[in-house]
Amino acid sequence: MKNWLPVLALLAGFGCSISFAQFGIIDCIQQRRLVVPRVHGQVLDSSGVPVSGAVVSLTPDGNPAMQTKTDSMGRFDFKASSGSYVLKAEYPGFEITTAELEVGKDALNTLHPTALRVILGLPGINCPWVTTSNKEYKELIQKHATQK
Repeated sequence: MKNWLPVLALLAGFGCSISFAQFGIIDCIQQRRLVVPRVHGQVLDSSGVPVSGAVVSLTPDGNPAMQTKTDSMGRFDFKASSGSYVLKAEYPGFEITTAELEVGKDALNTLHPTALRVILGLPGINCPWVTTSNKEYKELIQKHATQK
């Protein structure tokens, strides 16, 4: 295990999810804070299928949460001003997915995809995750497909 510690530390630094599903153990690492110009996106199951009726909440620092349910395509949209938030998505039978968001325009998110992809994890099989990266999303869905 000592040989794996530097690798795990490196992956954690990149905000990666570590899974030991083949051993019956799931160790999900908290992901990085995401910077987005607005809070909108889609909730998907671990195979990439949109989840209709998922409860999505957005909690600003020290204030009551805003809440909505996803539409038939798993989409959600919040009108949120600039600031720090915690996004949470829930649906029966799945792990609760959370992510820290920093809402506001910056140089990176003007060129980068900004729609959030909220992936619900199956308990004991895979980790929930939130991303704006198309590449990371495709890799996660492919990885989750091989874990079933």
